Amino acid sequence: MDYYRAFPFYSGYQGYEQWNRSPEVLEDRIVEDLDYLRQMYPSYAKKYQSAISSVVDKMDYDGSFIYDQYPDKFTLQRMVSSIITIIKTNEEKEDNSDPQNDAASCERMPWNEKEPWIRELVTLVMYYEILGRRRKKRKYFFT
Repeated sequence: MDYYRAFPFYSGYQGYEQWNRSPEVLEDRIVEDLDYLRQMYPSYAKKYQSAISSVVDKMDYDGSFIYDQYPDKFTLQRMVSSIITIIKTNEEKEDNSDPQNDAASCERMPWNEKEPWIRELVTLVMYYEILGRRRKKRKYFFT
């Protein structure tokens, strides 16, 4: 047997190439994946994304709690509550401005019935928004 032509022992393992790359390449790939998945959000998540981004923009500064290793849970919940208030105000304005609006059945639901699932959706989208910003900020600081 010709040992010089044989594959190295590690080439049989799938995924070995990812460990051989530099960390910056892996980080870029993760950010690209997050951006791609953000494009595939459902319609409600896309609808609320602007309100979420505006609130997170206000918290995006040097020394902000969103860049702490373990952000405060109660502060994040207050951010979600402020986003919910903005969303509720915007939806009330839309409902009052167009009474002939023929929207989907869940848009006609009373706010107190749909608030729990909107709160959960906003919480998840906000966490992903913060995660994306933390990764971008970390990339600039540690490269």
